[in-house]
Amino acid sequence: MALTTERKSIQKKSQLVADLKQKIEAAPVVILLDFKGIDANSIADFRKKLKRENAELKVVKNTLLYRACNGTQLYDKIDIFKEQTAVIFGYGDIVAPAKLLKEFLKGKEDAKVKGGLVEGVFADAQKIDYLASLPSKEVLVAQLLAVLQAPITNLVRVLNAIPQKTVLVLDAIRKEKEKQS
Repeated sequence: MALTTERKSIQKKSQLVADLKQKIEAAPVVILLDFKGIDANSIADFRKKLKRENAELKVVKNTLLYRACNGTQLYDKIDIFKEQTAVIFGYGDIVAPAKLLKEFLKGKEDAKVKGGLVEGVFADAQKIDYLASLPSKEVLVAQLLAVLQAPITNLVRVLNAIPQKTVLVLDAIRKEKEKQS
C-alpha cells in the first residue's frame, strides 16, 4: 500500500515537472519571482490581471522547477532556486507580464524578481525591469510603420510641390500680363 502511494507521488511529481517544462518551452517570457511578504488575496488579484494578458502565475517547489529548467539557461543559475518561487509564464506580448509585475511589486519591498527567460535567453532582474519599461508590441509596430511611411509621404509632398509651383508661376505671369494690359 505504501509503495503504491509512493509511486503515485513520484508519477504526480514527474507529470508536474513535464508540465512545467512544456510551459517553459512554450512561453516567450518566463519570470521567476520571490513573493515573500505578499498575501494570498494580492496574488489572486495579480493572477486575474495576468490572465487578461495571456499569462499565468504558478507557485512551485524549487526542486521541481529546477528539474523542469534542465536544458534551459536557468538551469545553471542555482541561486535563483532559493526562497519562495512563483513563476510567471507569458504566452502573448513579452512586455505585458513584465509591466504588470513591475506595477504589482510597487511598495512590496520583500518581494523581488529573481530572473527569467526571454525568448529562451537568461534575463536577470535588471533586464526584466528594462523589459517592463519598453512600449507594448502594438506601440512598437505603430512606431515602425510611422518610420517606414515617412519617406514615402515626403516623396509625395515633393512631387506634389512641382506642379503646384508651376501653377503659381503661371498665375503670377497671368497677373503680370493683366497689369500690363
